[in-house]
Amino acid sequence: MRSLPIALLLSLASLTAHAATYRVDGDAGDDANDGLAAPFKTIARGLRDLKPGDTLLLTKLSHPYRESIPVMVHGTREAPIIIDGGGATISGADPAPKDGWTDNGGIWSVAQATKVEFLFGSDCRYEMAKAPDKLKPLEWAWQTGKLYFCPAEGKTPADYDLQMSVRISGIMTSGAGEIIVRNLTAMHFYNDGFNIHQGSSPMWFENIKGLWNGDEGFSCHENCECYVRGAEFSHNYWHGIADVGVARSHYQNMICRDNRSKGIHFIGGMHSVSDAEVSGSPIQIALSASDQQGYPRFEAMPLRTSVTNLRNVAVRSQPDAIGVLLTPNAQAVIEHCVIQGGKTCLQVEEGASAYTLNSILAGGQIAEVLAAGSYGAEANLYFPGRLTIKDTTYQPDQFAAYVAATGNDQKSIVEEPKFVGDTLVTSKASHATGGAFNLYGFGGPDIGLERRQVRPEEPGVAAPLPGATQLAATGGTPQKTERGELISYDFETVNPWGRIYPEPVKNAAGVEVAGKAELSTEQAHGGAKSGKISVTLPPAAPGRYLLKLFSEKMPYTRPVSAVRVWVYGDNSGRQFTLRLRDAGGECFYRAPAVMDWSGWKQIAWDVTAEPPANIIGGNGNRQQDCPPLEVVLDVSAKAGEQFVVYLDDLEVELAK
Repeated sequence: MRSLPIALLLSLASLTAHAATYRVDGDAGDDANDGLAAPFKTIARGLRDLKPGDTLLLTKLSHPYRESIPVMVHGTREAPIIIDGGGATISGADPAPKDGWTDNGGIWSVAQATKVEFLFGSDCRYEMAKAPDKLKPLEWAWQTGKLYFCPAEGKTPADYDLQMSVRISGIMTSGAGEIIVRNLTAMHFYNDGFNIHQGSSPMWFENIKGLWNGDEGFSCHENCECYVRGAEFSHNYWHGIADVGVARSHYQNMICRDNRSKGIHFIGGMHSVSDAEVSGSPIQIALSASDQQGYPRFEAMPLRTSVTNLRNVAVRSQPDAIGVLLTPNAQAVIEHCVIQGGKTCLQVEEGASAYTLNSILAGGQIAEVLAAGSYGAEANLYFPGRLTIKDTTYQPDQFAAYVAATGNDQKSIVEEPKFVGDTLVTSKASHATGGAFNLYGFGGPDIGLERRQVRPEEPGVAAPLPGATQLAATGGTPQKTERGELISYDFETVNPWGRIYPEPVKNAAGVEVAGKAELSTEQAHGGAKSGKISVTLPPAAPGRYLLKLFSEKMPYTRPVSAVRVWVYGDNSGRQFTLRLRDAGGECFYRAPAVMDWSGWKQIAWDVTAEPPANIIGGNGNRQQDCPPLEVVLDVSAKAGEQFVVYLDDLEVELAK
């Protein structure tokens, strides 16, 4: 028996002691159920009963929920409302019928009373024609109660997965706040996947996707306040993100790819983007002043200008595109970014202002920097190094003249960047690794994306298996399998799973959570012992705690491909989530589940067959960096509870 360390962490999801978790299952549910003992069928029914502190938990299906989620009820600071998609998808589209079409000389039609705003395929958007008789192959139109589609030669509409967009937006709020939305994909809505309006504040989003929508993947309006961690907004008709008015929004660990107009468009307000990739659009990031109408004394509002911080962002453009564009009255701080390609990497129009530090700007067709407005810069790398400042253009061999004339970039270099993955690699002889940079201040000496120093693997050389001595210290026994390497833990002599980190660490009165881990003979699935984790939660606010149960730091040198562990259930209905945490702190989450069984049950996660429902934190490379790796079980519990978790016969498969 031993005492366990308690880490002081910020609680994100404090609920009241009487909070309820309502479940929705579109296949097995029934709206006549209470949503607690048995799930509802529709999201709409689940929303009716939500009150502060409640959670709406969706069951992931093999098909989408064809519903919007309008959340108009406020949570509170102590008891936010949680919408947990559980990895599910909501869709703004209905499938077009396979039968009932009429062939009108290659242009097919079918009755469709509701107006169709967009027509999508499984991974595409079909172009809309001006009139039904003008259709070209793979174009469509809707008119007077009919849908028209022109398939490719030799095919019929039945050969296509046609999705008719008929719902406006996915997640919708209008003035509500203190809401958490997580583990949810919104696609095929004809406006926004996530549409936040009328002062909704604050809103938290974790592990969300807005894909193939008719306007934006995510859009925050007026003076709303949103925090987004772990997201993808790709393939949307206009922008991946468009935050307008005087909105405040903050994005971390995010991807925006292949949006039709802009990856990100911030129009007024205050914003930050970190640990992100933006690529594949005509303009990757555009920053503009607000055009908000009707805001009280708008001329005195500081956020009518766009103020944005970009940090650790990879911006990649095609030759005819633009990387980052600042229009008049927009301001940006750009730190530890890589801006590659495009006509220009960074374009600062007159009246705009950009400050760039520790970043790479390379490969612009016209110039790396085109600045009619204010441009301040230091400790950057440019290649080939063409900068136009005001009316003066500096070629690569005129870089010293540029430095002398502007005072910028006195510790910057002009050098071709070389990468391993996203990490900049320079030769030992390069002054980029020498005294030109402060080793301790302003994010360290690295130029470009902030990554941990990792030695690249030699091509064709497999990562070594963890040593037997290292594994024995954590109780692991290795054996080879067809899939790779299987590490088994029997909990007989060593407890490999015994670290407890509660959120929060103490209640409002200062009483700490008590926890301990030990090997126990009270319950055992195999052998004589199991791992026993006992937790006592103090009463009073906050109403709910998140208990993070960590394994030891496992010396794996290869990614985990599967995890299996036997858990002794108490039929408590507590929500739990299995995840992996890599060497850099990046976490790979399985979809949450509920402890709805008694006795021993094996929890099995094949990471290859069931990809993570959420990947957040760390360096954002979405790969398991090791060693070490940790297996974590997150358990949600109420204040005042005392409970025990027994774990046994852990098996971890490592990829080949």
